[in-house]
Amino acid sequence: MRVARAALVGTMLALLATILVFVAAGPARRVPQASAPSLPQQADAGLQEFSFAQSKGGLVDWKIHARQAQLFEADAKAVLNDVQVTLMGTDGVTMTVAGDEGTINITSKDFVISKRSGNLALILNGGFTIFTPRIRWDNQALRIWTDESVRITGPRLEVTGQGMDAFPASREMRVRHDVRVGIH
Repeated sequence: MRVARAALVGTMLALLATILVFVAAGPARRVPQASAPSLPQQADAGLQEFSFAQSKGGLVDWKIHARQAQLFEADAKAVLNDVQVTLMGTDGVTMTVAGDEGTINITSKDFVISKRSGNLALILNGGFTIFTPRIRWDNQALRIWTDESVRITGPRLEVTGQGMDAFPASREMRVRHDVRVGIH
């Protein structure tokens, strides 16, 4: 009986020691999650102070500036850090937004700007501000859009909802779902 108890206690201690070794070594084996989407292994070029502008008829439609950029020629894209975009209308209306990261397709000139946490603030010179975590620019449709939550504030007005389409040229904005309007 005594031998059986000693064997059982020895087995339990060996099992406990094995568990402790796995628990202690466990965090070292884990790979931390990346906060950014996975990128190709190596960029074709890296740039400091990257700028890109779209113009028609000698007038700048929009310009994008980033503190750093990595260019991937095969994908025709640039991955951007510390990004600022300014859209300029022919009538003098401007919209600016600054984000932590983004991408631009060099061929289509479509881009995405986002914040790592919190919301972007798209500031219109007419007194309105759009808050959302991520925006996309469709260069062919001249449309800013998001599927994320949005909050639009302006003089005596606040609109919230899910998803948005904005057409700067016509000054038209549509919030797609769950729309709430507050007039102050």
